[in-house]
Amino acid sequence: MSEIKTPEEDKVPVGQKAAFGAGHFVLNLLPGVLGVYLQVFILTAFGMDPVWAGLLGGLPRIFDALTDPVMGFISDNTKSRYGRRRPYIFSGAIISGILFILMWQLDENASMTYNFWYVMILQILFLVGNTMFATPLVGLGYEMSPDYNERTRLMSLANSMGQIAWIIVPWLYVIIPDVNTFDNPAEGVRTMAFIVGGVCIVFGILPALFCKGVDAGDMEDRERINLKTLGSNLRELYKGIVQVSKNKPFMKLCGATFLVFNGFQLVAAFSVFIIVFYMFQGSWEVAGTWPAWFNSLNAVITALIVIPIVSKMATKIGKRKAFLIATFLSIVGYILKWWGFDVELNEQFNETSLGEGMTSALGSVFNSLNPYLESIGASWFTIDVENGVPWLIFLPIPFFAFGMGGLFTLMMSMTADVCDLDELENGLPRKEGTFGAIYWWMVKVGQALAIILSGVILKIVGFDQNITDQTVETMTNLRIADIIVPASTAALAFIVMWKYDLDEKRVREIGSELKKRKALPKRISSSHHGQSLLSLTSSKLAPDEKYDIDFSSKSMKEIQGLFSTMLNKGMHGLCFSPYEEGQDINDELSEDQIRRRIEIVKPYTSWLRSFSCTGGNEHIPKIAHQNGLKSMVGAWISEDKSQNRKELDELIKLGKAGHVDIAVVGNEVLLRKELSEAELVEYIQEVKTALPNIPVGYVDAYSVFYERPSLIDACDVILINCYPFWEGTEIEISTAYLREMYSLVETKAKGKPVIIAETGWPSRGEATEKAVPTQINAMKYFINVNNWANQKQIKSFYFSSFDESWKTRHEGDVGQRWGIWDKKEELKFK
Repeated sequence: MSEIKTPEEDKVPVGQKAAFGAGHFVLNLLPGVLGVYLQVFILTAFGMDPVWAGLLGGLPRIFDALTDPVMGFISDNTKSRYGRRRPYIFSGAIISGILFILMWQLDENASMTYNFWYVMILQILFLVGNTMFATPLVGLGYEMSPDYNERTRLMSLANSMGQIAWIIVPWLYVIIPDVNTFDNPAEGVRTMAFIVGGVCIVFGILPALFCKGVDAGDMEDRERINLKTLGSNLRELYKGIVQVSKNKPFMKLCGATFLVFNGFQLVAAFSVFIIVFYMFQGSWEVAGTWPAWFNSLNAVITALIVIPIVSKMATKIGKRKAFLIATFLSIVGYILKWWGFDVELNEQFNETSLGEGMTSALGSVFNSLNPYLESIGASWFTIDVENGVPWLIFLPIPFFAFGMGGLFTLMMSMTADVCDLDELENGLPRKEGTFGAIYWWMVKVGQALAIILSGVILKIVGFDQNITDQTVETMTNLRIADIIVPASTAALAFIVMWKYDLDEKRVREIGSELKKRKALPKRISSSHHGQSLLSLTSSKLAPDEKYDIDFSSKSMKEIQGLFSTMLNKGMHGLCFSPYEEGQDINDELSEDQIRRRIEIVKPYTSWLRSFSCTGGNEHIPKIAHQNGLKSMVGAWISEDKSQNRKELDELIKLGKAGHVDIAVVGNEVLLRKELSEAELVEYIQEVKTALPNIPVGYVDAYSVFYERPSLIDACDVILINCYPFWEGTEIEISTAYLREMYSLVETKAKGKPVIIAETGWPSRGEATEKAVPTQINAMKYFINVNNWANQKQIKSFYFSSFDESWKTRHEGDVGQRWGIWDKKEELKFK
């Protein structure tokens, strides 16, 4: 059992859990009633053909599945005083409740074609409203707690409350056809639609009123959502879907859910048909309440027994093992249905003393209750034991209940874990809505196929909804399908989840790393020192058509093409980032990883810049030369004098060995105020003396050189860091901003060479005033910078080669997003 106690601040208050559970009650009630209406009463009350009914149930769900990712993206990126999820939950509950009522005001005397299109159109509108409610609700649940086990407890309670819907829904099979309650089933459908819609509105708004998620005000890296940004929103949505689909643990969750849930859904109505048309010869009246009791007892056992057991198992042995055990038990349960639904075995059991005793006791209870139930108009709840009690149909329930009971309790909890993994790997914004949308997209697409195929299967086996006397062959084949389909899909899900590896230890490690990111203050880094250029110049900055391409009329594909063309032309220099995912600057670099990464970048650059001469970085210049590249080699200087000594000695050693083309003594030491200018100049002079034939320089923000003429005197080459991004300039004038930075220093350089040691633009992360990090902005900056540098023969080192996750502890999430290649060494802009 997990020995880690959930911190108080990570616990979800009982009231919020209950409100979230109320939302899940609606989340189950609406599709549950819709399924009963579409799979049973649209046939029996309105005479719809089974194939038509299957299409009516399946086709709108395909449309519904397509809207889920859109709604997920919208709720992920919404900013409002009420949060990013709750406004949609509130309005979606009301809209979907009203439209559900309208959808089922059908006329049984109308043509089948009219009823088909009436339900089709209203159902599509209803599903839009329901998506507004459901997708943000699911996303809200993922973000209510960061704790591994509290997530399971939250989803356990929500799933249990959701099962209340499945206790209620089966009674529609009894209430609607009951002649003492409604004149006919069609009237029952219409009336119950009013009740269901009203209940869903009341309970559906509770999560919006009482639950709390992530404060949207803390999330700066959201997409702007309005009509003007529709095109870019759709592109970002597509990228988000692609990114999420590459998350292997998440795709396993989706695959397993698709198989288990939709295998169950495909045969969901079959048990009712088997009970009525096989066990009770097609008489709904004789079958009485047994179909309802069968499904209600399943929901009761799931809610009160299975879900608590699964939750305990998940805490004790882990979520993956709990899922595997629950899925195995469900397969056993499906197989037991063959004997549980056997008429002769049920008759033999009733003839035993145990069966007779149980039937007698049940008869005594309901014989005393029936008069009272009839007096209050609840005759549909009565039980008639004279025709025998099919006791064995309840035998499989405690087993196959583990399938659905374990599925959503565990899968929703594990999806919350996956959201943490995505934030660790891909940064902000968190995409709970997108993950939830894609998860339910998989469910709904499968559900659509399941409903369509269920109608097809009924047609294939010869089931006729207009007759009571089905053939023996038809019912035998239906019973076989009722077992084989869900058992097979559950077995496949078992295989899919066998190697799922996001366990409690890993999830807690991820959570700890995320807390570190958020807890550590961001340092001022890389020329981020507050509108320096505007204080140094009076020049009016504007794009120059000689160097700056106008991207306003260009598509994403065209910009990607320009980027590829510019990259393939090659750069003067590239800042080389050798650290792999999981490594930090204190880790020792291997020659193999340096060689691998240099192999990737060498076709695109003539020079590499390194930042240190220790910790394995000393291998970079030698390997660069072996690959035909020149090297600008940096010694990392700081307030640590003993480490400075090691760095300088190694730099001099590399220079004397012929591996250094430009020697760099320190990077932004003065900006960080770690040394005095005199101390720094002394180090520079030492290296110049030791390496008389190699140009020696120092790297710092352009403004540091502009303000310190003596620093220019000390260096052979002037190496400046220029970051329009850190000074908050918009992308449209960013390269004009860069050119002005360069020009300011060039006028002070006394004829010495000026090289841009670093410049770049991040592809994601937190914005700096008007500077917005996106993939398209990163490509625009790269294209125009290199276009200018190539035309003017400006020597420039672009920052950076690869994304560097360790930088999040210094510059926030945006710090790890400056690479042309990502941390997996794949080109980002393609």
